[in-house]
Amino acid sequence: MCKNIMILFGIFCSVGTAISQSYNDSMYIQKKIETHPRISRLSNWNILYDFEKDFFGRLSLDLSGMAEGDTVVVYIGEKLDPSGKIDRNPGGTIRSYRYRISKAQNKDQLFLPDQPDKRNTTGNALRLPAFMGILAPFRYVELESSKHADKIRVSREIFHYRFNDQASSFKSSDSVLNAIWDLCKHSIKATSFMGLYIDGDRERIPYEADALINQLSHYALDTEYEIARNTFEYLMLHPTWPTEWHLQMHQIAWYDYLYTGNVALIKKYYDLLGLKTLDAFRQPNGLISTTAVPQRLGFLDSIHYKTFDAKQGLRDITDWPQKGNKIAGPNYPGESDGFVFCSYNSVVNAYYYKSLLLMKEFARILEKKEDMILYDQKAREVYKVFNEVFVDPVTGLIKDGDTTTHSSFHANFFALCFGLVSDQHKNAVKNFLITKDMACSVYGSQFFMDALYNEGMGEHALKMLTKKDERSWYHMLELGAGMTMEAWDIKFKPNLDWNHAWGAAPSNIIAFRMMGIQPSRPGFTEAMIRPEIGNLTMAELRLPTAEGEIYEKIIQDEDHYNLELWLPRNMKARIGLPVFSTAIRNIRMNGRKVKPIVTDNKYILENLEGAITITIKK
Repeated sequence: MCKNIMILFGIFCSVGTAISQSYNDSMYIQKKIETHPRISRLSNWNILYDFEKDFFGRLSLDLSGMAEGDTVVVYIGEKLDPSGKIDRNPGGTIRSYRYRISKAQNKDQLFLPDQPDKRNTTGNALRLPAFMGILAPFRYVELESSKHADKIRVSREIFHYRFNDQASSFKSSDSVLNAIWDLCKHSIKATSFMGLYIDGDRERIPYEADALINQLSHYALDTEYEIARNTFEYLMLHPTWPTEWHLQMHQIAWYDYLYTGNVALIKKYYDLLGLKTLDAFRQPNGLISTTAVPQRLGFLDSIHYKTFDAKQGLRDITDWPQKGNKIAGPNYPGESDGFVFCSYNSVVNAYYYKSLLLMKEFARILEKKEDMILYDQKAREVYKVFNEVFVDPVTGLIKDGDTTTHSSFHANFFALCFGLVSDQHKNAVKNFLITKDMACSVYGSQFFMDALYNEGMGEHALKMLTKKDERSWYHMLELGAGMTMEAWDIKFKPNLDWNHAWGAAPSNIIAFRMMGIQPSRPGFTEAMIRPEIGNLTMAELRLPTAEGEIYEKIIQDEDHYNLELWLPRNMKARIGLPVFSTAIRNIRMNGRKVKPIVTDNKYILENLEGAITITIKK
């Protein structure tokens, strides 16, 4: 049994040690009371309660059946050990609690956890309103076997932002891919309990990189856009320390506009977004650098950066964790594929280029013609200098920096993702990426997968989505994680948590890349649909948009390729389908033969509306 309660409230938070403020934009949070977990007896006769999904919430124990002074030992956790018990020592920041409780006089109800975690309730962490109590992520409850254990009634209160479970769905001929979709969908829902995108339970802090991946994955699952907007506004005034994270804010603003048609964020923050290009770090060679000259405090103040975790200025990150960090130890290789940090870094400047392009678009939207020309000129200059400085003339690969010959996975997939690899060098870069497997973190995978689909490498992308080694989403399922993990495995990040939605990139990759549905006009009034389902024999998606639901189903075998598509009223679509060498004369749309345009190795059909069925005989 599950009871739903809608609560309207303002989220209260404090940031840093000196800043204390309230975040007063009211929003809906759902509180649900779950009263019937699945119950089983373990081999040691302990009682295990399984709520079936990992959520942020609190355990409620009804002690009315106990006598005063009766005691019982309670365990709460996210992870089971091989024997089926709650793991007493799960490692990292995977949550596990043990309590010895005693029935007190006239106290029939007890909530656990009952002590706040200092790490996520002080410093930069967002604060929960007092009435929500103390929350933790958990799925399982275990009572030690005793004569009193059977007298306790167990329930759970969970919290999450409003979420329409029926708004989206996906299934395919690959059961692993289906399970990954379900894991990612639940992760986006369950980590929304604070009303802003946060980085997981260990810190409960909004970070720009987390917000960007959260935003895209949320858009693939529900037409709820306020969390992304509220997180964007929060981060514009309370930024974090990585250089690239500041440069991601342009992408968040762009996706808000592209998927909803709402121009408000661009109008309100246009000037600050201009500063956020970090053009103040631009040096005479046309590239930006955080280390070539000291960072000016006046500029850092202008972008609202004070300090973050005692970091006085911005620092380049590339990926996380970095090599030799204090958590993993000095010999830890990091998740950046040996990236060599130089005065001028290719990943930072790839982000800089992308931000300049988006500022040009923002200027166009707001009809600021002089700014359009300026940003266009700067972007062209960066493209030229980038290829002069960072391209290895022997290999054609992108180097990490200006003073190294090392070419990392990251230097190449970020450059490819953001359009900085020339046609002359694309094959070299693409072949190199294939050899590197998934040599990045769960964060980096978003941009790696985007790069693959940008270049028509859908078959390799599907292989990366569904592979089963330790650097995979399948591995998260294999370990029993109830939400996406902060890292591929604890060996890659010893303090990882099991509730990090920046690991939920497959939600948006499946919808917007593999199934290929993206807005070609702001607000999804027009769609571009370019599916790349690889060797799947069936894939079916229901995608919510600002204009209504899009339904897409593809069935293929050795002889036929069939696409079924339903578009909402007032939406038009342009479709790009895979080219089969003998099929140009055997394409039917709604039963009638058609002859599409062939562009970029795609069959192109335009101005489609309503219900469409396309059959291609190979």
